[in-house]
Amino acid sequence: MKRILIPTDFSDNASNALEYAVEAAQALQSELLIMHVYTPPVSRQSAIHAIMAEEIGRATRKAQEQIDTIVKTIKAEYPSLSCSGEVTVGETVSEILTLASDRKVDMIIMGTRGATKMSNVIFGSNTASIIEESACPVLCIPDNTTYKRPEKILYSTNFSYSDISSATLLTELASAFNARLLFAHIVVGTEETDEEKEVIDKFAEEIRKVTGYEKIEGVVISDANINTGLDALIEKTGVDIIALATRKRSLFEKIFNPSITKKFSYYTNTPLLAFHSGKEDDKD
Repeated sequence: MKRILIPTDFSDNASNALEYAVEAAQALQSELLIMHVYTPPVSRQSAIHAIMAEEIGRATRKAQEQIDTIVKTIKAEYPSLSCSGEVTVGETVSEILTLASDRKVDMIIMGTRGATKMSNVIFGSNTASIIEESACPVLCIPDNTTYKRPEKILYSTNFSYSDISSATLLTELASAFNARLLFAHIVVGTEETDEEKEVIDKFAEEIRKVTGYEKIEGVVISDANINTGLDALIEKTGVDIIALATRKRSLFEKIFNPSITKKFSYYTNTPLLAFHSGKEDDKD
């Protein structure tokens, strides 16, 4: 993993997410790119946009000063960490996704809440939109979550073939922290069986063979639905990060079958790592 992007709005939650990003970049020996997006109160197409140019200039200069201070502080504490900052102007989601694509970012880390009650809604929805649109994994850090070096990372699986490719990045992250990697399957509506436990154990063994990472195991749990099952898994295993797969959806699916990953990003108190599965038969 060569490059990690951390967007910030300079809120407490963004600063908390930054701590996760710094620790992850240090452990993975990745470059850390910090960005701030300034969104003008009027669009570039507006007739008064030219009048706002001076205010935009002031706002971006101030943001760049804040970014430069953050970068300087990080470099002082982590001299070996490659870290830089950038300020862009535009719509938050599109600017983050564009920079991530242009700079070939391997992972985005961001908070799920913003600086004020109103920005709680805006920044939360931005995070969910980035999960849905990003080509790379997104690690979401919930509000008021204190950084803890991850010792257990859980990946919820339906035994999809694409889970094996997702495991490559997961094992890279897990090995950087020497963490255990748990592959879990949720049985909905019925009790888990010995056969299902045998399947998850074989699946975990296959991942160990493919990745060469030994600290991998399988877990099965039953619950009434996926969301409560995920909550139960977190409580049962005491994981520090939970990873879920999502996929591109049609308009019909978005209306009638909203993404579990996207919903989970709003409510969980555990950091969430969201992947795109890219397979039609994958579930999320």
